[in-house]
Amino acid sequence: MNYRIAVRGFAGAKVVFEDRIDVPVAEIDAVVREHAERHVRQMANHELHMIEIEFLDEPNQNERFFRFGTDPSGMVAPVKIPLTGAKD
Repeated sequence: MNYRIAVRGFAGAKVVFEDRIDVPVAEIDAVVREHAERHVRQMANHELHMIEIEFLDEPNQNERFFRFGTDPSGMVAPVKIPLTGAKD
């Protein structure tokens, strides 16, 4: 069995990239880690404002998307996550 995932990076409302991933379940941890490390660096450098992960085989639209980033305007019901030592 494979996971089919689309990963999109946004700067503002513009899609900067879209990666399509079709990966065996046994390899998902390594593939996600590789993508996460690269995209977190891009967000830290302010090249990206949001990452969207779409689980392409998930039929429930409420569970199909996962979004995180620094720009809540493109997110549904964003949740603020305080960083250690960060001030509001």
